[in-house]
Amino acid sequence: MSLVGQFEHTVLVERHLFALIDDDPDSDDPFTVLPAPLGFLAREGNVVVESELADQEARVRVEIWDSTPEGPRGMFIAMSEAHQVRFESERIQLINILREPAGEAYELASPGPYSVRLIRSPQEENPDEPLEAFRKFERFVIQIWKEK
Repeated sequence: MSLVGQFEHTVLVERHLFALIDDDPDSDDPFTVLPAPLGFLAREGNVVVESELADQEARVRVEIWDSTPEGPRGMFIAMSEAHQVRFESERIQLINILREPAGEAYELASPGPYSVRLIRSPQEENPDEPLEAFRKFERFVIQIWKEK
């Protein structure tokens, strides 16, 4: 088991939501079906996440593994068991509810089904943040891997 790649971005969380999507321009709107409260929903081409906080920024790291990674460590907790998702375009990207990207798309090694697990931290506060709305934030780790 080894980490193949990763990327990290700050995502604007509006109405408690953000998503990791297949960058295929013909893919469906990921926000037509919503996850359970404080959970995530993995379905064809996207992973929609509901945050505890609304209208703030989340710090999200996406990890791509070559096999099933270890579970969360430290203060991070898994939000549920792993689920299956298909990324056919080989490009994935973090977006907000308005479908605005949070950074560049990431190129996967191959298309197809992936397992996905979502891990989050408790809320944190940045006292140096000048905007009160963005002082509280959450950290998320989205782990994806291909089953062998």
